[in-house]
Amino acid sequence: MISAITALLLVFVQAFAVNYLADEFRIMGDRNWFPGLIYGISASAFPEYLVVSAPLVAATIVPFGLMKIFHAFQKPNVHSTILDSGLWLSAGCLIYPPMVWLLVAGFAGLSVVRVFRLKEMFIYAFGTLIPFFWGWLWYFWTDRGSEFREVQMGGLFQMVNFNILWKEIGMLNASMLGVYILLLLLALPNVLNKKGIQIQKYVGVLLWFLVAGIFSVALQGSWHWSSWIVAVTPLSLLLVLGCQDFFKKWWIEIAHLVILAFILILQYANHLLPYLQYL
Repeated sequence: MISAITALLLVFVQAFAVNYLADEFRIMGDRNWFPGLIYGISASAFPEYLVVSAPLVAATIVPFGLMKIFHAFQKPNVHSTILDSGLWLSAGCLIYPPMVWLLVAGFAGLSVVRVFRLKEMFIYAFGTLIPFFWGWLWYFWTDRGSEFREVQMGGLFQMVNFNILWKEIGMLNASMLGVYILLLLLALPNVLNKKGIQIQKYVGVLLWFLVAGIFSVALQGSWHWSSWIVAVTPLSLLLVLGCQDFFKKWWIEIAHLVILAFILILQYANHLLPYLQYL
């Protein structure tokens, strides 16, 4: 119960942060609650998201890292902002080590939103190293310095073993993931055709973070459905940005209800399947 309530609060904070991110930088053009709504639905897609886990906690940091990168768009003297972006993303790596791929996305994102000079590159690199240094220092004081290195880098650069239990619940999870992939492919043309240099820059950053989130899932030693939560922030914003022209259509409400019904079935599948076998 405590784990479920904590996960609920984390998802609420994340949804609010994603909505604030979209409003602050006018990603949607006007203020609305669709980004937070889509994030809340996406963050409830798998049962594994509804308990506290390292990816769920680390996902709270992603919107704040994106805010810092967006703040650096064509602004002079943003050295503190660049430093903060590295600090935020690196702090997430201490919680969930595969999130290290988002450090690469942060570097690429800063290169997208501004002319990323050599001095600023060093500032970003320094910002990413500070949390690692303090984390290692705490392990070093407790005579576990080598353990810190193994925890942070021991499981990286491994191809995932797809040891998925393809039972009914695994098939439902895969179906839900397929739905989101299909929705993203349908929304991508609208996303890439958005007008305005600033929105195009933000889209480029979100695409980098989405690819890095996928890498964080694929390049580790074992498969966890909960790992996908790291990629939900850029995925939700891209979906909202690509589908905002359809939100006033009557059929989008039907699609919304169908997805909600599918998610509810997925959440209670373990309780429903024993009864369905008698049908």
